[in-house]
Amino acid sequence: MADSAAPQPAAASQQGLAFLHQYLKDLSFENPNAALGLMALGKQPDVKIDVNVNNRDLGERRYEVELHISVKATVEGQTGFIVECVYAGLVQIGTEVPEEAIEKLLVVEVSRYLFPFARQVVASATVQGGYPPLLLNPFNFLSLLQNRKDRGEVEAPTA
Repeated sequence: MADSAAPQPAAASQQGLAFLHQYLKDLSFENPNAALGLMALGKQPDVKIDVNVNNRDLGERRYEVELHISVKATVEGQTGFIVECVYAGLVQIGTEVPEEAIEKLLVVEVSRYLFPFARQVVASATVQGGYPPLLLNPFNFLSLLQNRKDRGEVEAPTA
C-alpha cells in the first residue's frame, strides 16, 4: 500500500509550487594575483556583486530557474578574485496558479529559496581561494523583477 502522506512531484499540479531538484550548474573561481597576496595589503577590497535570474519553461508547468551570482573583488585596481556561480532549481507549478503570477513566483520566490545555497557556494569558493568567506547579504528579488519590468523585459501582470 502506498503511503499517501509522502509528497509526490505530480501533486504540484494541485498544490502551487513544488521543488523537484536543486543543483550547482556552473562555478568559476579566478584568483589571478593570489601570489601577490592582495588582500594582505591591509586594505579593504572593492567588491562588485551582480545578481540575475533566468528561467526556462520545460513544458507541463515545469521550469528551470537559474540564479546567477558574479562577484569581482579588486584592491587598488588589481583583481583579487572573481567568482561566478550559477545555482539552479527545477520546479513544478500547480494548475491553480494563474499564468500572470508565474514570472513573479519564479523570479522572486524560487530565487529566494535558492539564494542561501548559492551564497554558501560563493563563500566556500572564496575560502578555498585563500580569502575570508564572502557572505552575501540577502537580496531583494522583488526589486530585480521590478527593474526588469521597468526596462520592458517582462510583461507586467494584469489585474
